[in-house]
Amino acid sequence: MGATLKNLIRPKAAWLRWVAWMVGLFLAGFLFSNFVLMPLFVRHGAEVEVPDVRGLDYNQASQLLAEKGLEIQNGGWQYSQEQPDSTILFQEPEPKMMIKRGRTVKVIISRGTEKVVVPYLAGLSTVRAINLLDRTGLTVSAIDSLVSDSIAFGCVVRCEPEPGVKVERGSGVRIVVSKGPSEGKMLMPDLVGKKLAEYQGQLVSQGLVIGEVKYISGQSLEPGTIIMQAPQPGFIVKRGDTVSFAISGN
Repeated sequence: MGATLKNLIRPKAAWLRWVAWMVGLFLAGFLFSNFVLMPLFVRHGAEVEVPDVRGLDYNQASQLLAEKGLEIQNGGWQYSQEQPDSTILFQEPEPKMMIKRGRTVKVIISRGTEKVVVPYLAGLSTVRAINLLDRTGLTVSAIDSLVSDSIAFGCVVRCEPEPGVKVERGSGVRIVVSKGPSEGKMLMPDLVGKKLAEYQGQLVSQGLVIGEVKYISGQSLEPGTIIMQAPQPGFIVKRGDTVSFAISGN
């Protein structure tokens, strides 16, 4: 009888110990959850007001957001005439919005004003130079003129700022245009493809001397059409200079 009672008591005692362990684990888990995990979740889910980081540099913005429990994300760069280089231009979410701690604020950083290179304009006609400046993102601030023995009338002699200089987009460029050669000089015109008979009188009236005229046969051009000329077009000539031509023959 005594042995039988002992056999009944032992399983019951083991079961009670198992129940005690389970209750203990439950209480420990409850306490850990209530006093450790729950405060973390509550703090993490608390809402905060998004600070205004526009105008700050990236490090300043990152520090200010971190103080609010928020992260920062670089969303890219954008040119701006309003915000200095390397400062925050835009942010998302916007300032004063309420978001949960741990969320990310995306920022766009200013590159400052865009820089462009002044193109090479010397020798271009005024119209072509203005069009090129416009395509580059620049404007014409002034047009001046001067006598030039090397640049044809109406073409650009130089510009300010000089070619190759980087300036802000939208800046003005001053161009200086040629008035043509000084007195008694002229630029040799381009007569290739024209009839010598039609321009011979004009050349003589300008004080030029018609020199050698060489006829070249077997050409598809009409007889008398200028094939080559010397001096070449654009060269400076003066009264008394000799000009020679090669023209198509029969």
